[in-house]
Amino acid sequence: MESEENYKIVISRIIEGLKKDHFQQDVELVEKAYEFAKEAHKNQTRASGELYISHPVQVAKIVYDMGMDIPSICTALLHDVAEDTDIPIEEIEKHFGPEIANMVNGLTKIKTLENEDIKFSEIETIRKMIFAMAQDMRVVLIKLADRLHNMRTIEGFAEASKRKEKARQTLEVYAPIANRLGIYTIKRELEDLSFKELYPQEYIEIKKLVDKKLQERSQEIEYYKSQIAGVLDQNGIKYVEISGRAKHFYSIWMKMKEKNKSFDEIYDLFAIRIVVKNIPMCYETLGVIHSLWTPVPGRFKDYIAAPKSNGYRALHNTVVTDRGEFLEIQIKDEQMNHEAEYGMAAHWKYKEGNIQKSEFIDKLLEWQRDYSKGLVGWKEMATEMSLDEVFVFTPTGEVKHLTKGSTPIDFAYSIHTDIGNHYAGASVNGRLVPMSYQLKDGDRVQIIVDRNSEGPNASWLKYAHSVHTRAKIKKFLRDKFASEYQEKGKEILRELSKKYHLTVEEILNKPEIKAYLRDRNIEKDDELELRLGSGAIKVYQIEKFLGQISKPEFQHEITEPEGTEIVVDDLKGIEVRFAKCCNPVPGDRIIGVVTKNGVSIHTVDCLNLKNVDKNKLVRVSWGNSNELFGANIVLEGDDRDGLLNDIMNRIKEKHIQIVGVTSWVDDVRIAHIIVRVNVANLVQLNDLINHLKKEKGISKVYRERGNSLESRNSKS
Repeated sequence: MESEENYKIVISRIIEGLKKDHFQQDVELVEKAYEFAKEAHKNQTRASGELYISHPVQVAKIVYDMGMDIPSICTALLHDVAEDTDIPIEEIEKHFGPEIANMVNGLTKIKTLENEDIKFSEIETIRKMIFAMAQDMRVVLIKLADRLHNMRTIEGFAEASKRKEKARQTLEVYAPIANRLGIYTIKRELEDLSFKELYPQEYIEIKKLVDKKLQERSQEIEYYKSQIAGVLDQNGIKYVEISGRAKHFYSIWMKMKEKNKSFDEIYDLFAIRIVVKNIPMCYETLGVIHSLWTPVPGRFKDYIAAPKSNGYRALHNTVVTDRGEFLEIQIKDEQMNHEAEYGMAAHWKYKEGNIQKSEFIDKLLEWQRDYSKGLVGWKEMATEMSLDEVFVFTPTGEVKHLTKGSTPIDFAYSIHTDIGNHYAGASVNGRLVPMSYQLKDGDRVQIIVDRNSEGPNASWLKYAHSVHTRAKIKKFLRDKFASEYQEKGKEILRELSKKYHLTVEEILNKPEIKAYLRDRNIEKDDELELRLGSGAIKVYQIEKFLGQISKPEFQHEITEPEGTEIVVDDLKGIEVRFAKCCNPVPGDRIIGVVTKNGVSIHTVDCLNLKNVDKNKLVRVSWGNSNELFGANIVLEGDDRDGLLNDIMNRIKEKHIQIVGVTSWVDDVRIAHIIVRVNVANLVQLNDLINHLKKEKGISKVYRERGNSLESRNSKS
C-alpha cells in the first residue's frame, strides 16, 4: 500500500524534474492541478484503502516518464475529478482552460462507458470507448497510463470476477492499442499483468522457467555483451548501452501456444540491445557484428529505412555466435530507444509536441465509419489490432504497411478503392502471383488493372485479409444488390408495423430508435431499409426498443435467425427461393439467378440455366440451415411381393421422413418406385441412396431433379 508520504515524494520528484526543462509558470500549473485534485478527492479512498489521490499522482508519474507535455500531466492529475467528485467539467475549464478540460472530459466519457453495468463482450460499448479516445492522441496515452496503474494495483479489487474482467479487457483492448502506438514498455507490462490475473498457474510456471533460464544463461549473456563491447571499442564506435533482456512472459506463452512448442524449443528467449549515438553508427555497428558472428539468412530487418506504421525504428538481426547459439541483436540510437519504449508519446520529447500523424488513429476513425455502415464487425477489428505487420513497396518505392497475412488484393485497396475494384492481377518482385499470395517484408508489388472488369465478387473475400479491404468489397457487393435489399427491408418494416400495431412512421419516431439510428449514421429511410434487408441491422435490434424483446443488444457473435441462410456474394439476408426444377439441397453446387422477386437458387447443372442471361447469374453458397429439403428418389428393380414395404422400412431405418410415394409395374415386370423424402443435406441423401441400393432385386437408384434423371447407382 502506498502511504501519503509516498505519493508526496512522487509528486515532488515530478515537480523537480519539470523545473529542469520547463518555465516556472508551467510547473506552477502542475502544482495547481495537484492541489486541486488532492482537495477534490480528500474524502475518498481506493478499494484497497489508500488515499484516492495516490492513483492520479501515479498516473501522472507514468505520463511524465513518457515525456509528455504539461497539459497531459495536469490532465493525468485531474482525470477522475469530474467523474468521481461533485466538481463539474466547467469548473476545471475555469481554472485550467479548455485544452485540459476537453482531455479530462474525454477520459470521463471513457470511464463512464467502462463502468456501465454490462459485460465486456457487449461490443457496442467497447467500440464507443475506443473511438472516443481517437479524438485526441493524448487522451489515448493518458488512458493507457491510467489502466497500467489500475492493473499494477488490481489486487485492490475485492471480487475475483471484476479483476478478471478488467484483465480481459486490458488484454483484448488496451494492450493492442499500446502495441499499435508503439508504446512497448506499457504493452509488455499490460500483457504480463493481465496474463498473471487470467492464467495464474501458467504465469507462475513461465516465470519460474524464465528465471531459471536467466540464471543458467547469465554468464553467456555477459560473455556476449563483453564481446560486443570489445569489438565496438576496437572500431571506435561509441555506445550508450549494451543490455540483454528476456522476452516478456505473455509473449513466450503465446509463442509456445501458436507454434505448439515446449519452453525449451523457444530459442530466441533473449535478445541483446545495443544503443549507439546516431543512425550512421547503427549501420556501422551492424557491420561490426557481422564481422564478429555469422548472420542468419532471412532474419535481417531494417526498420530504420522502413519504419513500422507505429513509428518503431531499429535494426533487427539474428546471428550464430562463436558458441553455436542463435542470438537476436537489436541496434538503435538514443532517440529510437526512447521511442521504442514510449512510441507516439516520445514525440513530445523529441519533436516539441509536433506529433506525427498516427496511422492507427486514422484507421480507428475509418473503422468507425465502416462499422456504422454495417460493413465491419468488432471481432474483425479486434483481430486486426493484435496482428503484426509487413511492409511492402509500390513500383515507385513508396512504403505501404499492411497487416501480416495480407495479399495483393489488400495492397490494391490500400492504394485506392478504384484500383482494388478493377484488380485484374498482381506482379510481386517481377513475377505474377495469385490473389492468395501472402505478402512478405520488402516485396515490391505492382497491380494489374482492368478498367472493363465487372468489379469484385464474393470469392475475393476469401483472400481479403484486412478490415479495410473487406469493407470495400462488401460495400461494392451491397450496392450491387441495393434494390433487392431495400425491398426486403421494406417488408421487414411492414411486418413490424403489423406485429406492434404501429405505423412505420410511429416506430421510427420513437426517441430510442431515432437515437439508435443516429448513432449508426442512418438519416434516411432507404438507408435503414438497405441495412435491414442486408442483415447489417438485425430485426431484434429494432424490436428491443418496442418493449417485447428480451434478447440482448450486444453480442460478440450474433445468432443467425432460424431457417436456411443463403450467402449471396458473401452477403446475407437477400430474398431467395429454391427452384422447383432442380430441387437443390444443402451440399449441392448452386448458383443464383437475379429476378424481380429476389434470387432464385438452382443447382449449377440445372437444364433451365441454359437460356438465362449470364449477367443475371450471381455466386451463392450455403450458410446455416436447420430446415429439411424435399428430394425425389427413383428406384427400379424386379417386381416381387413386399418390395414396396421393404423399401419403406429401409427408409425408416435411417429415420428419414417420407412425404409421398408413387409406384407402378411396366410391361416387362420391372417395378418403378418414386419416393419423396425430406432430408437435411446432400450427405444424408446420398447415404440413403447407398442404403436403398442394398435392397434385394433393386437394379437402379437415382435422384430425380425435374426433367433430369441423374443415375446415382447401378447394379448389374
